[in-house]
Amino acid sequence: MLACGAPAFATEPLTTNGHVTDPDSFLSDEQRATIESPAQAFYTTYNTIIDVVVVPNFSDQKPSEWCEATLKQSRTGEKGILYVVSYEDGTDVFCTDAKMAREMSDSTTRMTMDSALSAAHRKYKTTPLPPEEAAAGAEAFIRDLRSSYGFSADLAASYRKSQQEEKDAQEKRAKEDRQRNRGATILIVVVIVIAVVSNVWAKAREDHNDDEPATPTTRPEVRTPLVDPVRRDSLRAAAEARRRLSEAEEQVRGAEEDWNYARAQFGSAATEQYGRRLEAAKDAIARGLDTYEQIELTPDAHTKRRLASTITADLDKNLPPVQDARQEFAAQSEKRLSLPAQVADARERLVEELADLERAKEELTSIAGLYPDSMLASLQDNPERAAALLESARAALETVGAHLDTDPTRTASALDTAQRALSMANAPTDAIFSAKTDLDTSREKLAASIGSVSQSLSDAKNLDSAAASFAPLLDEAEVAISRGQRALVSDEDPLQASAAASRATTLAERAIAAPGRR
Repeated sequence: MLACGAPAFATEPLTTNGHVTDPDSFLSDEQRATIESPAQAFYTTYNTIIDVVVVPNFSDQKPSEWCEATLKQSRTGEKGILYVVSYEDGTDVFCTDAKMAREMSDSTTRMTMDSALSAAHRKYKTTPLPPEEAAAGAEAFIRDLRSSYGFSADLAASYRKSQQEEKDAQEKRAKEDRQRNRGATILIVVVIVIAVVSNVWAKAREDHNDDEPATPTTRPEVRTPLVDPVRRDSLRAAAEARRRLSEAEEQVRGAEEDWNYARAQFGSAATEQYGRRLEAAKDAIARGLDTYEQIELTPDAHTKRRLASTITADLDKNLPPVQDARQEFAAQSEKRLSLPAQVADARERLVEELADLERAKEELTSIAGLYPDSMLASLQDNPERAAALLESARAALETVGAHLDTDPTRTASALDTAQRALSMANAPTDAIFSAKTDLDTSREKLAASIGSVSQSLSDAKNLDSAAASFAPLLDEAEVAISRGQRALVSDEDPLQASAAASRATTLAERAIAAPGRR
């Protein structure tokens, strides 16, 4: 038992035994009774089993997978809820039978379960959990479920009552409409009679030279809206806040499972920020649940809407960082799974690069008989540079091999070092392999490069600008031209001169675009 200092061994999925299953006797008899009593009462009232399992850990499995495996081989798999507490790392999880799992798609059912989980979490203050906190959390989970079930029953009854009241109101409105229609019919008949009488009367007055037209007037009917738009909007905002809370608790529950898995993979230090973000999200949900209780209690529509906005704003601030961390560690986990393949590829590349180095040495010896030493000066150190880089890659891969199974973080860092060294070693050997071709065409290329940079330099000198701002650039460019020109008429290294000429072109172009230009 962890609390007493004894070692806790990995716990595989098991078969439950009654309302409380405690294979290591972590809880006292009194603590077991505080869980069994509300669990039995819940079963008596709602004919639904709630079983609690208290174990030291989840045996390096995801909590949800461990819970499902235990559920399937226990009585709760047919009809019930399984709640599991891992006291070593202070984590918990629940799972349900297939019928209830399908009902979890309903926001009300999901929120009921999430509320019970939050009630349990409020009891967990210490990691690892002591027996009293583990028992208190399990009891809180069951009692919150019972309270929510009772509330849901009351809500259903209230809903049925409101539906009946609405039906009665509709029937009353229909009756009133029928009465109004009958009244309107009578009114129309009266109007027609009056019109006929008026016409007769008007005709009679015309006969007596009395032309006084009668103009009947009507008054438009004014209707009062049946639904208060402010109240309607406040109820919609409250419903949206409740939906967001339910979704947030589901997201956090999944993120917490992934966090525990990430801690096992990468260590507590690497996942510390993830944990802080997770706690911030939990706090936001707890605040949201408290605020939602205020929404239900207040009669004022404006206050309801304001409180609902507070909930959604708090969730919008604290949920995205958790999702970002979750995705980041998912990517790292995927990358880690590919480490063996990457290591094998790097080792294969090392063998290939070492073979290329030996061929490059032979190639350098071969072309040394064709060209003066001065023309190959820039290549003489390439084998040593490549060899040093490959030695660095080899040492990094030895580190990879030593820590591949024990320290994935160090393995990934050493593998990155090896890959970088292998990529850098390729450049000096490739330069040797292409040297003969480059040297055969170097004079033509060098002459063209000198002509280009000379023109750029001339343009820069003709600029009406503050020469002091770019004079050093022009000086360096002129030196490069001079080296290139000497290489054309002597045995200096044309490869190095070509590189210098390219550099001179860049410097001249920078001088042309200098800030001092007018």
